[in-house]
Amino acid sequence: AMFQGRKYVQQGGYKGWAVRFADNLSAPGVATTSYSFAMSDEERYEMARRITAALNLTSKYTIEQIEAACVAQAARDAEKCKS
Repeated sequence: AMFQGRKYVQQGGYKGWAVRFADNLSAPGVATTSYSFAMSDEERYEMARRITAALNLTSKYTIEQIEAACVAQAARDAEKCKS
C-alpha cells in the first residue's frame, strides 16, 4: 500500500492551496487547487482543506478499501432514496 499510513498537511503553495506530505514539507506537493480557475480564492483554500482532511481521515486504509467503502455508501444512499 503505497500511501497507507502517510499523513498530510495543507501548507505552502500559492495562498495555502497546496497539500503536502506532513513528514516531508520540502517535497513537491501531493495536490493543489491552484489551477481550479472556476473557484474563488476562498473556495480553493477550503477545497485544499477538504482534500487534506479526507486524506488524513483515510490514511490507514488501502485505496481498494476506500473504493469499496465508497461503493457501499453509494448503495446505502440509493436505498434511502427509494424510501
